[in-house]
Amino acid sequence: MFRALNISKKFNEKQIISNFNLEVPDNKILCIVGPSGAGKSTLLRCLTGLESTDSGEFYLNDKKFDPTTANNKKSTIGLVSQDFGLFPNLTVMENIILAPQLVLKLSKEEALGKAQKLIKTLNLSGKEQLYPYQLSGGQKQRVAIVRTLAMNPKIICYDEPTSALDPKLSEEVGKILNKLKSNNIMQIVVTHDMDFAKQVADRIITVEPLS
Repeated sequence: MFRALNISKKFNEKQIISNFNLEVPDNKILCIVGPSGAGKSTLLRCLTGLESTDSGEFYLNDKKFDPTTANNKKSTIGLVSQDFGLFPNLTVMENIILAPQLVLKLSKEEALGKAQKLIKTLNLSGKEQLYPYQLSGGQKQRVAIVRTLAMNPKIICYDEPTSALDPKLSEEVGKILNKLKSNNIMQIVVTHDMDFAKQVADRIITVEPLS
């Protein structure tokens, strides 16, 4: 189980998050839903260690940890960003195997073997040598998920995973997230799309801007 307790964050004098709590059991999907300005993106950045918190604590399986430390970033929390974050000058396969080699210190052969299994699981076979510009939005989303899975995360966070997708592709992404639940991965989805949240979530938290 992943827990975040009493998380607070402000920029300058504006309080964005105040004493926020959440927990995600193993194999479950938590969706955080709310309008623009409610602090969803800031919360996600705090959960993934891209922003430090002003106060609060994080626990994984009752062990306290700090998401901002490099060691935790290696294998604890993965992020699938809203713009997919793929390197345009690298092929699908090169995008996937880069971080496992640089961060996890896998050999190229190990990284390729693992990537190929994940590519098959997410129905991307035959796309390995394509570049991001040659992919549809849904394919880019799946490549971004594969790239995150290649880092062996215990938790995956998604920032607006359906914002660039039509309803049919959004449904496809929802099926992928539900499929990943069987891999003992906890998932946190930040979205404004309540219909998508209802499709995938085991629990939904609604946030509102602080007054």
